[in-house]
Amino acid sequence: MTFLRILTPGGVITPDELQRLASLTRQYALGKIEVGFRQDLLIPSSDGQLPILRQQLAEHGFKVEEANSAHPNIVSSVVAQNIFPKLSWLRSGDYLDIIDSFDFEPRLKINLIDPTQELIRPLTGELNFIASATPSFWYLVIKIPSLGKMRVWPELLDGEQIAQWVKTIESVLYASTLPINFEEFFQQVCSKFSGRTRRIEQEVRLTPKPYPRHEGIYRYDGHYWIGLYQRTNEFEAPFIEALAQLCKDTKIGRIYTTPFKTFVIRDIPKETIYQWEKLLGLWGVHTHYSFLELNWQLPDADAAALRLKTELVDAFERTRIRTSSLSFSIGERSPDTTSTIVIEPLSDDYERFRVIHSPDFYIGNSEWETFAGDVARKNLPEVLRRLTQKYYEQLSTDKKTTLARKTPGLQPIIMEKVMQCKHCLTIADMPAPLPASYVCPTCNAPAGDFIEVMLEAIS
Repeated sequence: MTFLRILTPGGVITPDELQRLASLTRQYALGKIEVGFRQDLLIPSSDGQLPILRQQLAEHGFKVEEANSAHPNIVSSVVAQNIFPKLSWLRSGDYLDIIDSFDFEPRLKINLIDPTQELIRPLTGELNFIASATPSFWYLVIKIPSLGKMRVWPELLDGEQIAQWVKTIESVLYASTLPINFEEFFQQVCSKFSGRTRRIEQEVRLTPKPYPRHEGIYRYDGHYWIGLYQRTNEFEAPFIEALAQLCKDTKIGRIYTTPFKTFVIRDIPKETIYQWEKLLGLWGVHTHYSFLELNWQLPDADAAALRLKTELVDAFERTRIRTSSLSFSIGERSPDTTSTIVIEPLSDDYERFRVIHSPDFYIGNSEWETFAGDVARKNLPEVLRRLTQKYYEQLSTDKKTTLARKTPGLQPIIMEKVMQCKHCLTIADMPAPLPASYVCPTCNAPAGDFIEVMLEAIS
């Protein structure tokens, strides 16, 4: 079985697009759709179906990638708009305008995040644009290993120019000669594109929170929203066609995806909710699953990980383990990992594992503690039971105040203009303009051989 990945930038797709996609999947593939971790869609097919499926998808205008995508989907928190806390100035249209401004497929992982919502984690990308309190302006948090530790761009960037910033950053990053450090990288980017910016008045502050509900039926502001989940992570194409048709019939213009492999339908008029109850009932689609089921991060299209998750959830239910404030990942930890507990396979056959967790059981930490270094599969439920007990014992101590703690602010880099000798790279001990009589204290070069550069200020 092979998977094709359909890009849905921002995790947004129209009912008409989703209905056509489901129809193509039913005709030319295996008739199933899975939501991917970066809010894209995965289509499973047999190897024999693959050529005609790829052709049909392209003819119908879908952006098609292989399972290991060269162009990662753009992630956004637009799905959380109105149903979770939000910045007062940020509207769905602001996200969509930014997404529409991309006239190219980015190679880096791009995130567009409202920091006040709690559904979509902010730092799972390589270029993480985080909305600021200044209307229309965004922080940029960069997580690119070749540039060293995570860095915050020194200025706020205008949302209308985010696509241009991304294009410029990629042109510098993927040039034949990579920047040797962040300061050089910053200078090269700014020399190629000088966009509208604002001074950063306060640090980026992100508050780690447990996973919120992303599945079920809920009322808000006179409307309803529905999150749909399947235990197999796969939705049958005929059901998706019927769902899209009901959206069209009830004037719902967009359907959203989440990294938790769920579909979200927002802005459902309260007078139509019984039509949704009827749809779900006719197709046997359950809602309001236990947190035992929901708080998992699995690799895309990984049947072995799904089988292990199902096995562990069944064991949790039998032994009455509570996990509502915890979250689990199966697979190697990575910058994309957003769970508090990670079950890392130590063998290809998924029979031995390492169990690690974030030190204070909060999402978003970059450090990990090993709880058990080598665990046989049959012993995983008991090891995880003891780990959950460790978490709840912590809550009963003085450490319970950490429930409300905030992460330290992500400090922006402070860049300053300096005069540097072009021969020996010595920094002048006075600002520009240098007097004509100035000479380099290292190599005696004249003042005219000094050039203006941007370097990170020493705090």
